[in-house]
Amino acid sequence: MLDVHPPHQPVHGLRDFLVHLSTITVGLLIALALEACVEWMHHRHQVEEVREALLLERKENRKRFVEDTAFTRQDAALLQNDLLVLRFCQKYPGTPESNLPGVFFLTNSYQRSVASAWTMAQATSVTALMPQDEVQGTAELYSFFDRVDRAHEEEADALADAVSFMSEDPRVSHLSPAQIDKEIELLHRVAAKHLRHAFLMQNLAEEHADFRPGPSREELEQWLHLDEMSKDETLTNARLLTKQRIDSAVSQAGVAHQ
Repeated sequence: MLDVHPPHQPVHGLRDFLVHLSTITVGLLIALALEACVEWMHHRHQVEEVREALLLERKENRKRFVEDTAFTRQDAALLQNDLLVLRFCQKYPGTPESNLPGVFFLTNSYQRSVASAWTMAQATSVTALMPQDEVQGTAELYSFFDRVDRAHEEEADALADAVSFMSEDPRVSHLSPAQIDKEIELLHRVAAKHLRHAFLMQNLAEEHADFRPGPSREELEQWLHLDEMSKDETLTNARLLTKQRIDSAVSQAGVAHQ
């Protein structure tokens, strides 16, 4: 609040008036400058606090990402194990549990990302005081977090359907042939959701170097059995035709953009 006080002495003539007006003007300008400086320092302090909170939150999310990458590999191995066990049961019905080629073990481990600092920054409008390229980059990172989290939730929902039979009898050797077929179908659905989840994690690591290493391209190709397909000599001609189609499509797209 700025206060303007009247002169203590009577004003005599234009000169005294102009001197008094100049004094008031200078005082107002100084007061406004001081007020702007205080506000600027306050905004700067707010931005520094938000940046520090976002940095700490990023470190926590990086730590969780490393752990989730390990969980992703663990869960992929368990899915492969469980499908192997089910296919054995499918091929050799009536095999006792003790003679199966593994223990059927369904689980899913994951830690959601945290976003409280980013949510608070948006709620308090501090982001309006920050460079917009910085805000945009941070928003894209948290959008990536959200996509990865939602992909895991979809995977967890699919897994819940796959484990529902265990509430009555956890032994897969007791499943009927029809139930085994259904369980294999449900696990394939889980595997598809898991692969999408891993792909998003791999994309996140590619976009943001401090989140490396995530699931590698080699791992994803292995889970898709692409390596086996690339080594199958009977598919040589088919792969050549596919490459020709791709090269032709790319070439036509290039011409269209010219």
